[in-house]
Amino acid sequence: MEITIGARPMLVAQRSRHRIRPFRLHRPQTAAEAVTLYAASKGAAAYMGGGIDLMAALKAGQCLEDVIHLGSLPDRTTIDKRGDDIVVGAGVTHEAFAGSALLRRAYPGLCRNWAKLANNRIRIKGTMAGNLMAHNVSYDVPIVAIAADAQIEFMTSSQTVRSVSALGNAELGPADLVTGIRLPGSGCLALVVQLEWKPIVAFALSFRREQDSVVARLAVGTGFAAAALSRINLERCIFDGSSRETAANLADTLCASLPSPLTDWRAGSDYRRNVLKVLVRRAIEQIRIAGPNNAD
Repeated sequence: MEITIGARPMLVAQRSRHRIRPFRLHRPQTAAEAVTLYAASKGAAAYMGGGIDLMAALKAGQCLEDVIHLGSLPDRTTIDKRGDDIVVGAGVTHEAFAGSALLRRAYPGLCRNWAKLANNRIRIKGTMAGNLMAHNVSYDVPIVAIAADAQIEFMTSSQTVRSVSALGNAELGPADLVTGIRLPGSGCLALVVQLEWKPIVAFALSFRREQDSVVARLAVGTGFAAAALSRINLERCIFDGSSRETAANLADTLCASLPSPLTDWRAGSDYRRNVLKVLVRRAIEQIRIAGPNNAD
């Protein structure tokens, strides 16, 4: 189905706003049809989920020949158990993610924090995959996916179904269509996200059981040039009373292998690194007090 959207008067009081120029709107019924439409575009094309970033770009003057609306794709808004994993559909909104009973059992701390994300408009309309595919280092889904050791499922323009680790999200091209985010459904002792210090710094921190050890993962986004991961194996679980690792020691070790933070008009690199260490230490202390997830 194809509809032509004509230019209509928009808000012009702000100089950054433009009238949206005409484009063709497509409503594919399958992921394969969507990637085929993208590949067939004779000009610039874009996928549209919640549409928040796309509409902002169009109002800023971006020109597109084809917009491929993904609202009719099947299973796009589901959150399902698949084997030992939880698969979050690409069209799941932030609100639905935070409220999912399945996710609340596996990631209670994450869901509590995610319910406070941004504002109501973004929580209700913004999608998990849209946040991921924006490739914006200040966005928060990438660092959560990296900390959780998630896999990103997608379809290429040749209709090949593939998956890539969340840390390799940057490898996905604009024609690749994300279909789901696969999160480990068990083994997570704790996963929290710290967003209150944006735009200075933001991070996600997890502790997971992996084979015979506990692995700590610290993923950072805001305040760094690109999303980065620090990963360490712990000799003892952080909830073990005999553990000699203090929260300060763990925070120092996790932060030591990260790249240098940015220096910009908001904050200097040294200041960002010091703030990050303090916030990670506090997060570890709070995790220890709260104890491991009920699911584990």
